Amino acid sequence: MSHKKTFLIVIAVLFAQPILLFSSSGEIQLPEEFQVQNCTAVLATADATLDGSVLFAKNNDLSEFDLSWLYYSPRERYSAGSRVKLQDVEIPQVSTTWAWIGSKGPTWWGMGMGINEWGLATGINDAPTREEAEKGIRSDELCRLVLERAKNPADAVQLIGDLVTTYGFSGDEFGHGKVYPLANSTEAWIVEITPRHWVAAKVEGIKIIANQFQITDHWDLGSEDLVEYAIEQGWCKSREEFNFARCYSAEGYPFLSSQTRIERGLELLEPKLGKICPEDLMEVMRDHYENTELYWYPPHKNPSYRTICVSRTSASMVCHLKPWMPRQLQLIWFSVCPPCGSVFVPIYTGATEIFKPWRSGIGGEDWINYTSDSAWWRFKRLQYLVEKNYEVYQPLVLEKWEKIYQTELGQSQKFEKKIEKMLRSGKANQAKVEINKFVNKNLEEAYEEANLIFKELASPAKS
Repeated sequence: MSHKKTFLIVIAVLFAQPILLFSSSGEIQLPEEFQVQNCTAVLATADATLDGSVLFAKNNDLSEFDLSWLYYSPRERYSAGSRVKLQDVEIPQVSTTWAWIGSKGPTWWGMGMGINEWGLATGINDAPTREEAEKGIRSDELCRLVLERAKNPADAVQLIGDLVTTYGFSGDEFGHGKVYPLANSTEAWIVEITPRHWVAAKVEGIKIIANQFQITDHWDLGSEDLVEYAIEQGWCKSREEFNFARCYSAEGYPFLSSQTRIERGLELLEPKLGKICPEDLMEVMRDHYENTELYWYPPHKNPSYRTICVSRTSASMVCHLKPWMPRQLQLIWFSVCPPCGSVFVPIYTGATEIFKPWRSGIGGEDWINYTSDSAWWRFKRLQYLVEKNYEVYQPLVLEKWEKIYQTELGQSQKFEKKIEKMLRSGKANQAKVEINKFVNKNLEEAYEEANLIFKELASPAKS
């Protein structure tokens, strides 16, 4: 059965069920499972992509005014006996932590998604679990520890397993379970975590990750007592009956708000299998179920169905991980705020400087902390203007961003050849200078363009 047919079956099931519940006041009340709505990710391995690269895309969905910085953390060295004090636990520091670039909240030590100097990329997706919460390493802390301590996905899997086994995992909120997609230029994995257990599986082809566990009766690595613990808890009767997702998920699994996103992603990508490129993943990250029965206008106010792109998407990235490229030229296409009205800007792993407005500003409950010298706030302001007349403004804005993206794409292809030549000639320091110039030029242009587009749309002629 094709995924398009499967998606339509899921739609039929959804429409057959009483999804919306009304309170005595007449206000719409959503079932509890609809609250599990943070983040969507996509993995595509070499056999699924056009050029044999590995692709990893993710929307980082937070609260409406949770601001994301584009943040660079340099390589650091530490003396023997150093410790890392996390929120709930303290762990030994390693002698060297790797540099990374990614999406980070202004007040967090941890981070939400990104890539390190070795081209290892990761992020976090919530997944409700029935296992009770306990104090341990928090999800954003673990994400940063992975990028600082692992060079490749296989190393990251083992690191996550060791840390969860030794220190436990608090998972912070949303059911205390998490999924960590992991990718570099040669392979991709997912690791699924509860407060005391973990399981990992290598990915082949395409994988859509929403907010539920997906590893079932096949996995590659995991906790030693993974099956035995489930049997002891009465979640299954035998090893043959064991299914990780069904045993360890919270009541209600599979969750319709996740399953619809998973099926939608497969519907969009399955016809392109073997020909998938970064633009295809950008399309998925911008999706609101357009041209299906689930589409609602305005798309960010759908009362029934959780879309992939939402109003509170704080940042989005598409990693283009090429095995033939040096590690300094692994590429993130990065955007802030909902990608349906934003632009993806090319960021290379060799960059060591970030244009200041992209790492400026603080969030809050509303617009009280707005500042025009923050890229995130500029794009948020543009987002809210577009949503006042989405049907008219969004195509205009996306057309402008598409022109900039195509220019950046053409420039990046020429730029990569130039940097490759420098690196082959032993000019690593010069290459770093050029990478910083290129990355920051594009960040500055996007920052300025967001302001120009806002002024154009807000002018009386457009009102």
